[in-house]
Amino acid sequence: MNDEPMITLTTPRCIVCGKTDTVRLTRREFANLNSDMLIQHALPDRDVNFCELVATGTHPECWEWMMRESE
Repeated sequence: MNDEPMITLTTPRCIVCGKTDTVRLTRREFANLNSDMLIQHALPDRDVNFCELVATGTHPECWEWMMRESE
């Protein structure tokens, strides 16, 4: 990231573990999230795990657990 001021955002509650998390976003990323952009366009420089956490609150390890359980 650059030197742009950051905003702290609380994620939705994870449906697996029930916990929330906090993430730091640039003002531009935050504005993009509050527009009608798809998350991959709103956060183009972030990885898929970060985008999933922001969108649904699902942690990478919780996602892996859900996928194992569905097999």
